[in-house]
Amino acid sequence: MPYRCLGIIAVLLTTEAFAYTNKPVLVNLNINRQSDSMGFNVVYELQNHCYKYILSGSLKLWDSPQKNIRISPAALQAIEQSSDTRFNKTANVFLHEFWSSGRNKTTFTITGISFINDGPKGKVSYGYIDLQESWNLLAGVILECNVNGPARIKLTDALYSRNYNFNVVQFGRQTFSKNPESAIKTRDKAFYGRREIEGLYTIPQTKDVYYKIIAHAEDSDDPGTMIVSNLQRFLNENRDVLFNMGADKYYDYKTLKTDVMVTGVEFHEEWKQRSTGIEYEVKNITIYINNKPLNTVAANVIYSWGLLYRFKTMEDLVQEKSYDLVLTRINSTLIPEWDSHKYLKALNVYNWSQVSRYVQFY
Repeated sequence: MPYRCLGIIAVLLTTEAFAYTNKPVLVNLNINRQSDSMGFNVVYELQNHCYKYILSGSLKLWDSPQKNIRISPAALQAIEQSSDTRFNKTANVFLHEFWSSGRNKTTFTITGISFINDGPKGKVSYGYIDLQESWNLLAGVILECNVNGPARIKLTDALYSRNYNFNVVQFGRQTFSKNPESAIKTRDKAFYGRREIEGLYTIPQTKDVYYKIIAHAEDSDDPGTMIVSNLQRFLNENRDVLFNMGADKYYDYKTLKTDVMVTGVEFHEEWKQRSTGIEYEVKNITIYINNKPLNTVAANVIYSWGLLYRFKTMEDLVQEKSYDLVLTRINSTLIPEWDSHKYLKALNVYNWSQVSRYVQFY
């Protein structure tokens, strides 16, 4: 019994020793250590967007977290020229943070960002951005995500998602140059144990999806064929709608006497992964006539035409996905036609943050 009590006391002492409040922490993100499976490269996004805003004068760049001297756009370009480097080719970004951690919970606040590059003449420090004074500007930046990422995510939400590889380089006054393993243990105790991470942004399970309907003309009961034929009939019977949608770019309203053919229908949707399956929300639709695209229109416009397909609306068919389709794009990733079925299967059976991995080994 005494030995058991000593063991419990040792565990409690260890837990208390690890507990801390508002510990200043310097975190490093390297652009080459960010995996495609994360959906975005936050280092790439930070350096490109911040560089653009700094040069335009809308984002303040300081010499250090103390903010004694503001670095002007001209001064930044002088630093680049003298060091033979570029800000938007930065290898390393450093996040200035405060951590609090206890037995069951970790919280973190990102206060600023430093940009440091490796040049032919050694390390180059470009400066520091105060996140509080630049928050509204950076919160308006929407990241370009690949097939593994969400349909939409703000740069600031991406920072607080912790969906990136990072290392601790300074913890309070402690540095880890002589003991890098200790840095890994410090990071993992705070973020990769069983502690709740307060303020962590949860990335939504969504995809921005583009696809084309496949119509099997030989089968009149095929849903894809019904959609194409009904749209074709409606547009030919309502020439004012046809020309208001952009047919005037190709034909003259007064002289066009023949019917047009609908040769393609492309959907842009947002797919949301739910516990009951995938939910589909149509953003807009592009109809092709005689192989020429009409203006893209909101789904509600076409829904308002009241077209029926075996007593079902287009909304019904979209949710059922009873027609054949070929994916053309997911988020920013272009989909080759011959791989469409692989991506479709991945979205239906696999982890949405690992879509490219599924396709690679399909």
